[in-house]
Amino acid sequence: MKRKYKLMVWGPGRMGGHCIWEIANSKEFELVGVRGYLEKELGVDAGELVGIAPLGVKVTDDVEALLRTDCDCIVHTVHEDPNYGTDDEILKILAAGKNVVTVLPYQNAHLFREAEFVAKLEAACQAGGSTFYGGGIDPDLVSNRILLGLTGACADVQSILLQECWDCSGAQPGPLQFIGFGKEPEEAEKVVMAHAVASCFQKSIVYTAAKVLGVQYDRVRESHLYIPAAADIHKPFLIPAGKVGRITHRMEGFVDSIGPQPLIQHEFNWHIGDSMLPAGVQPGQNYVATIEGRPSMRMTLDFKVSNKNDDSVFNLGNLQVTPTYVATLIPCIQAIPHVVAAAPGIMPSFDPSLHWMQDLRDSVTL
Repeated sequence: MKRKYKLMVWGPGRMGGHCIWEIANSKEFELVGVRGYLEKELGVDAGELVGIAPLGVKVTDDVEALLRTDCDCIVHTVHEDPNYGTDDEILKILAAGKNVVTVLPYQNAHLFREAEFVAKLEAACQAGGSTFYGGGIDPDLVSNRILLGLTGACADVQSILLQECWDCSGAQPGPLQFIGFGKEPEEAEKVVMAHAVASCFQKSIVYTAAKVLGVQYDRVRESHLYIPAAADIHKPFLIPAGKVGRITHRMEGFVDSIGPQPLIQHEFNWHIGDSMLPAGVQPGQNYVATIEGRPSMRMTLDFKVSNKNDDSVFNLGNLQVTPTYVATLIPCIQAIPHVVAAAPGIMPSFDPSLHWMQDLRDSVTL
């Protein structure tokens, strides 16, 4: 009989709550601990927290007790800190002998983080005999395994553009205004926190692409654009014409031997309503990939509750979970058996199996 993997959830917020629900409704996993951060969570049964039957596991902030608990892997779903404020916590967990998977932008951290942190990360894994993996919808599923997998049809590639488009109309006005929506573009540019959040994810995306495609960038450029609305926007709050209605975070990797345009270009487009979509993107298209090569191709990818209705969320217990939340968590969940079986250390991205490379002879490692 196959045994269940024993898991802990580190941070039972929106993503962590969804993770608790998925574990409770799986045949492969068993929840053995939940690390909480908010007073209102502590002492609450994890099942009751997410609106399902009690699971016999109470949320606690007793980290030392959790680290003494037998478990196969910790699913790290803590709220992102754009300054990598979660580094020390992750290092402590790994050094205590617990495998970690996380939805935060640590995928292939060894490719873009400073050498000192990478050395600490590897040392923590070796000290604890543990394995570390970062994954999610993007970085990981869309930008790596799907997008770069498409190049398996290409004899030649000159440029790859991935546009992510997220309609923020359903968000609360306060956070939207804080990051720049509704402001003059010049004023919005001063909100550097939003730059940092995007940059963390985009570094993982762009440098993973270089690894997979076997290229070295001559330079990497990032930019942050604040696009004014052409007409008044009334929901979720009034954005007058001329004020920011879309924020585009862009990172580009250039390989001069291939051409003057960026080989890899990634965009986060946060927009208010369909009128603020980038040119060429249609409503409902979460991801648009454009590959210029031989042959060239274009892919759109929409995440939905169902192709048969217009529902926008899954109702899971007392949670309302969007399709993209599911697609962010599940790549990490699917990686857990591989993480548990892996040798100690930083687990690299899974990557597509066959794809275009600058030199196909590099595709085979002996």
